[in-house]
Amino acid sequence: MSSRSYHHLFKILLVGDAGVGKCDLLAKFEEDKRQEEPFVSTIGIPFRVRDVRVGGKTVRLQLWNAVWDDLTTFTSSNTSSATTTDATRTAKGVLLVYDVTHETSFENTRRWLRKVRDEGGLGEVVIMLLGTNAHYRGDDRQVTWQRGKELGDEAGVKFLEVSAVTGTNMEQALLTITKAILAKDASVVSGSQSRGSSCSLQ
Repeated sequence: MSSRSYHHLFKILLVGDAGVGKCDLLAKFEEDKRQEEPFVSTIGIPFRVRDVRVGGKTVRLQLWNAVWDDLTTFTSSNTSSATTTDATRTAKGVLLVYDVTHETSFENTRRWLRKVRDEGGLGEVVIMLLGTNAHYRGDDRQVTWQRGKELGDEAGVKFLEVSAVTGTNMEQALLTITKAILAKDASVVSGSQSRGSSCSLQ
């Protein structure tokens, strides 16, 4: 590896209704001292940075708490629109978040999916569905695990329930989306090389 401390850098957006716990997720990533890879200090910048290890390599994740103003333009707290536009344009992944204790936030995930895929200007970005507050059980829930899984299957995206309170699946969420991005990038590179070889033989 070169002088930098990571092999890959991916920008990931957290998207979903207000109040579903996106800020709580970012705070949990930062405060959990039990993780093998430390959370990189991001004082004064509008995103969090987390290093994860996949396949013996270090992947640096920039995690942005994105807000879709009027469902047309991505912005982020405490940053200029130009900075955020660059982040969304170059994002590799989206964590689409809903709250298992709020039915409306779950119902809105289909709208978010359409916006990300059709109007977000993100291209073929990797999307993962996250249900927050997984520690709630029984009558405290409005959305079951099964319904979340069915929506993920229907949309063709990975799905996990997570909890910023207990830490459930927090690390797994980052590893899952990182592996999916790496796999997609490897497929794109392989396809490009194949097409390049075909042309060179003509």
